[in-house]
Amino acid sequence: MNQTVVNILEKLKGKTVALFVDEANIFYSQKALGWRIEWKRACDFLKDRCTLSSSRYYMGMPLDKNQYERNVIVKDRLQKCGFEIVTKPLKKIYIDSEKKRAIYKCNFDVEITRDVIRTLDNTDVVLVASSDSDFIGLRNDVLAHNKGFMFLCFEQNVAWEIRRSHHIFFEDIREYVEYVKIKNPEENSG
Repeated sequence: MNQTVVNILEKLKGKTVALFVDEANIFYSQKALGWRIEWKRACDFLKDRCTLSSSRYYMGMPLDKNQYERNVIVKDRLQKCGFEIVTKPLKKIYIDSEKKRAIYKCNFDVEITRDVIRTLDNTDVVLVASSDSDFIGLRNDVLAHNKGFMFLCFEQNVAWEIRRSHHIFFEDIREYVEYVKIKNPEENSG
């Protein structure tokens, strides 16, 4: 872990932190990098450095029955780790005029923003796991309320505005948060 990250984490000592995970934003980064976050390990990593007052995970639910059922398993594991889960169906968006090619998307920017504002009275620092620059406005509002704000994101596709904000790259704490397959799959949390 580099010294910048150590310094940032030092500032979290004694603070109450609320974590908000924008799954849709970080899913493809994990896929492209070939490794993924073990959210129980990530929460434990944070709990060793601060008081984690709440943790919310925002996930889209596929329309396909098999994929939906796999997401329900992930959702249940995350709940066992203490996450509050917020879901909504993925939307099918056609990317050509003939409606032959489509992508599936889910956007939680409004829900995350609303939930951050609702938790400000009981939070010293807001930690948003996303590399979406749309959250810069939320960051500014949180800072205006004399609260701390930090991004937790992958360096690979982070917006330049976030690079200029307080942030920790998952790559810098990979050894503490990476999913490691274990013999009892019930112990892993997505």
